[in-house]
Amino acid sequence: MIRFLPLVILVAACAELPLAERTISSEARAQPYPTLVPLDPLLVEGARTSAAATVGAPLRVRGAALSRANVPAPVTGDLAARSIALRDRAARLRDAPI
Repeated sequence: MIRFLPLVILVAACAELPLAERTISSEARAQPYPTLVPLDPLLVEGARTSAAATVGAPLRVRGAALSRANVPAPVTGDLAARSIALRDRAARLRDAPI
């Protein structure tokens, strides 16, 4: 398959593409150029902290508290025992201090 890649590139290079001058209408050419906007306000807006960043810190703290909680990992085995263990783990996670 890779051997055919140069052939595909050569065939694509031989394709006739329309000239850009023919694709732009005369009405579009008659339009004035767009007004340039100063870049500084846009850069300031991009450097501002987002709402997600301010919410993320408390969520990381809560996640770390849940990770430190003494909650055993779920066990595998028969379905009934696993169900009991998962319910017990969910109750311990709900009761974990955050």
